[in-house]
Amino acid sequence: MRRCLACCVLVVSACADWQRPPLTAPYRATEPLLQEQALVGLAPDGSAAAVQLIDAEGAPPRLELLALDARGGETRRLAGAPESLARAAARRVRAGGRRAVPLLAGIAAEEWPDAKSIAASSGFAPRAAAAPEPGNRRWPITGVPGAGALPLVVRTALTGGEPRSFALLLGERPGGEVGGDEVELARQPIAGIPIEGELWLWHGTAWLLSGSVADGEPLRRAVGLRRGSLARGEAQIHNAHGYSDYSAGELDAAGREFERAIAADPRFVDALYNAASTAALAGRPAEAIAYLRRAVEVDPRRVQVLGRDDDDLKLLRRRPEVRALLGMKRAPPETSEAGKDR
Repeated sequence: MRRCLACCVLVVSACADWQRPPLTAPYRATEPLLQEQALVGLAPDGSAAAVQLIDAEGAPPRLELLALDARGGETRRLAGAPESLARAAARRVRAGGRRAVPLLAGIAAEEWPDAKSIAASSGFAPRAAAAPEPGNRRWPITGVPGAGALPLVVRTALTGGEPRSFALLLGERPGGEVGGDEVELARQPIAGIPIEGELWLWHGTAWLLSGSVADGEPLRRAVGLRRGSLARGEAQIHNAHGYSDYSAGELDAAGREFERAIAADPRFVDALYNAASTAALAGRPAEAIAYLRRAVEVDPRRVQVLGRDDDDLKLLRRRPEVRALLGMKRAPPETSEAGKDR
C-alpha cells in the first residue's frame, strides 16, 4: 500500500444533486429569478420526490415534480403542473421571497395538491423531516450493524470562504462536539441571507433543504435539496481509521476497519482496494484477490491506477489473474526478475 493509498480526506465534498438549469433567452438581469424545491415524498431506497419551481424572465414559470435518485443517478421528471398553477405559485413565492425560510412546500401543497398524490402513486410516501436535538442542529443516528452500530452524529454548519455554504457533516462523537473524525456529506453554496430548512434521514440517505436569498433588487432566491450518503460517510470514517492503523503497522486492526467500511458501504471502492492491499501484505492472497475482484467490479480504472505499482501487491502481480484485474498485459519488471532468480 503506497502513500497514495486509497484514503479519503476526512472532509470531502459530496455530489450535488440539484444543478441549476441554464436560463433561457431572453433572460434579463433586472428581473427576479426564483429557483426553489420542496421535498414531498421518500421511496424505500432513499430516493426523493421534489416539487421544483423555476421562475426566470424569458419563459413562463415552471412547476414540476421530480424524482431525485438516492445514488446520484439521473433526475426524472414525474409530472408538470398546468401553467396557470405554476404562475399562481410563482406569484406567491415572489410576494414572500425576502423571507429567509423555505416557501414552496406550503404553496405547492395548496396550489398543486395533485403533486403529492402523483408522488405517492410513484412510490414516494410523505415523510416528516428529522427532528434535531433540542436547541441545536444535531441529529444522533446509529451506524450500520455490520460496521459496529456506532453512535454517530449528523450536523449542519455554515462555512466561510467563497462561496459560503451550508455543509452537512457526519461524525463519531456521540455528544455532537465539533471536530474530530468528521466527513462532509453534502454542501449547498449560498449567496446572501442564508435559508436553512429541514433535513430528512431515510434508509441511508440524507436530504438537506437549504439555500439563500440575495440582498438588494431584483429578487434572487435559490432553495434546493442536496443529497448525502450516510453509508458512504460512515465508510469514509472507518477507511480513514484503517489507514491510520496501517500506517502504524497494525495490519489486523487496519483490516477490521476496512471490513467495517465495506459493511457500511459495499460499493466503496477505496475500502475494497485497501482491504485487498492489507490482506496481501498480511500474507492472505486468496482474501486479497477476492477483495480486489469486488473493487474491480465497482471501478476498474481506479483499481488499475492504484494497483499497478503498489508494493503491497508485488507478489500478487506474479499471478496472471491479478495482472488481468489490473489491466496488465505482461508481468511487471520486478516479477520478471523474480522469475529469473527462481
